[in-house]
Amino acid sequence: MKREEKRRLLVIIPNYNMGKETLYNRKKMLENMGIGATDITVEDICGGPDSIESEYDEVMAGKYILDRIRTASKNEFDAIIIYCANDPVINAAREISEIPVIGPGYTSIMIAQDLAANYSFVTVLDKMIPLVRRKISAFGFDHARCASIRSIGVEVTELDRNKDALYEHVLEVCRKCKDEDGAHAIVLGCLGMAGFGKRISEALKIPVLDPAEVCIKYAELICVAGLMYSAKSYR
Repeated sequence: MKREEKRRLLVIIPNYNMGKETLYNRKKMLENMGIGATDITVEDICGGPDSIESEYDEVMAGKYILDRIRTASKNEFDAIIIYCANDPVINAAREISEIPVIGPGYTSIMIAQDLAANYSFVTVLDKMIPLVRRKISAFGFDHARCASIRSIGVEVTELDRNKDALYEHVLEVCRKCKDEDGAHAIVLGCLGMAGFGKRISEALKIPVLDPAEVCIKYAELICVAGLMYSAKSYR
């Protein structure tokens, strides 16, 4: 793909029945994170859980994610993003897709480890912490590079209620990651915290990765470079 050609991204949010207004707002936010020549389609799933807060939720959402990916043609899109930092069914999706499928969680941790000696991961609920640890192992990353995993104690479905209050709360948790846990970088481990990364990074003076922006720009990079996940690995 030439740099000046418009890139077409399909963003699948693995939440059921989000509503047209919410999807529209998410689309506009993500478009502002792109580099300009990117057309973004945002969809939720047509069944399954309201949010992903457990491996059970991932399994229940997985069928609907894969059903949509199976019908996403390379004539319509250049890449797909599964819009969840848990990267649900990412490997299965790559097995059946004819275009790249991006996982925000893996990509954000990968970049965090390149930017800093260690990182902290901020998730939504305490019950997610063991799941995050299992994901880090599944991704093949060294747990010694993870300074801490903290939660903000807010359910995914509650994240949009008061964004100003949420930002202040997330900032305080991130400050503890830096000051108490010794984190050199931070990954915001839920896409419901999208838009906070740069502001928190400026406040704390360390890299804070927003998986929403990371996955959009990474997908653009993959498209411009003309890359595809290896058939030797996924087919």
